[in-house]
Amino acid sequence: MKPVLVLALAAVAGPSFAAGGFEAAPTVSAQAEGGSAGVIRAAMDVAAPPAVVWKVLSDCANAARYMPKLLSCKTLERDPAGKWDVREHRLEGNAFKPVMRNVFRTTLEPPRRLAFRRTGGDWKRSDGEWRLTAIPGGTHVTYELHVAVDAPVPASLVRGAVAKGMPASMRALRKEALAQAQRS
Repeated sequence: MKPVLVLALAAVAGPSFAAGGFEAAPTVSAQAEGGSAGVIRAAMDVAAPPAVVWKVLSDCANAARYMPKLLSCKTLERDPAGKWDVREHRLEGNAFKPVMRNVFRTTLEPPRRLAFRRTGGDWKRSDGEWRLTAIPGGTHVTYELHVAVDAPVPASLVRGAVAKGMPASMRALRKEALAQAQRS
């Protein structure tokens, strides 16, 4: 079944259908979104409660554990009430730009939603969110990214590169959450 169809059916069938269970591979789709932009969507189930998945997902210092191309995550500014922060990601780039920088403001709604909106860096657009939904035995995780690079690179290459890395990122997030759940 094609990922786009799986995600469309998931919206109708309920939260745990898209990822197909706790051991199933994450579903990932990438589509054009006008001009040089694209949207990447991913989903999976994790056999850990939302609070545990949230702890992993919101931990900037250890984000490289589930983002394989992430070189560093640094919190630049933090809301004293814990509702938002501003982060800088440095990621592996390509031959033309070996390190890509992305600065974004996160909106934190523990343990259910982490939204982000680009405020600076090498991307033209980098906006999206992680959503965590409690399901029997764990958490349904969804991710959506609207992306465009501020460089003369075809959008299809950007979408392809991000989408190609998403299954590994999602599996790594699952692995970290399961390890965290065992430590708790």
